[in-house]
Amino acid sequence: MDPSIKDKPVVVCVYSGRTENSGAVATSNYIARSIGIKSGMPLPQAMNIGKDKAVFIPIRKDFYKEFSDRVMNTISTYSDKMEIASIDEAYLDVTGECSTFQDAVKLGEEIKEEIFKEYGMKVSAGISINKAIAKILGDMAKPDGLKYIDESMVEEFLNTLEVKKIPGIGSILSKKLNDAGIKYLKDILGANRQAMIEILGNARYNYLVEIAENRYNSPVEERIRKNYGRYITLPENTRDTNIIMPLLRKAVDSAFSKAPGLPGEISAIGIMEDLNIVSRSYTGGRISLESAYGIATGLMGKILEADSRKLRRIGVRIGKMSSNESLDNFF
Repeated sequence: MDPSIKDKPVVVCVYSGRTENSGAVATSNYIARSIGIKSGMPLPQAMNIGKDKAVFIPIRKDFYKEFSDRVMNTISTYSDKMEIASIDEAYLDVTGECSTFQDAVKLGEEIKEEIFKEYGMKVSAGISINKAIAKILGDMAKPDGLKYIDESMVEEFLNTLEVKKIPGIGSILSKKLNDAGIKYLKDILGANRQAMIEILGNARYNYLVEIAENRYNSPVEERIRKNYGRYITLPENTRDTNIIMPLLRKAVDSAFSKAPGLPGEISAIGIMEDLNIVSRSYTGGRISLESAYGIATGLMGKILEADSRKLRRIGVRIGKMSSNESLDNFF
């Protein structure tokens, strides 16, 4: 990460490769959005708006995924019920950790504070009685706030909630609903059911009715993990294999300790001194822990051989899991 661009408009770009500046905006920070640069905008248009003001950088999916994994791991220590909704959004059910609603608010403040201290990143949080309202509040609290609605406040909140604020209702559906006389969520309860289904579809209509009637109760459900990994920061930027390889072995041990079986794929990852990410992978059969040590060492050796930069962090990721059952399970 580059702290020198923190207070500047920053635009993350997906380049098509057709010409030097062809492509589109993947995302942009709040400063860039304030001057009119939005996701999906053609790059030439964004560059014209941000000329001499904005910083344009290429998308780096591996880096974002690695950073997201670190933040999610921190968040997961606060509850054993966590649902990762996207690379930058997660739900926690803290019912078991908090005896009162105010305890949950304090916990939200604590999570925000820890993420800022550990990663220098500001996050928003929404706290309420279900995922839908919490998500709406989290969006309202962006980029660095915390909003909450407890049980006693829910009815008033839902009665004044505009449909465009509800997760899953984008600008196109919102306009169609507005044209049909539906501006607020409560309006849908008095609308013609069939007319609403024609606009929304049956599932989305039922979803909105459940929220409006305060019956929405979709639980926080942990997504099934497909990959397991561990990243370790080196004591200093280095190419010294005497330092790197023992820590790589430690990363292998940690990744295997999290996995429910044996992997069919293993990757070694190097985060370079300039934060560029390089990886090498191996796929084949059921990889035992002992085999993984040698494979990961060989993959990291290939990274060092092909690249002259020093390493800042190293990592191991395993995937394509198969059950670790023994013959005892069959008798």
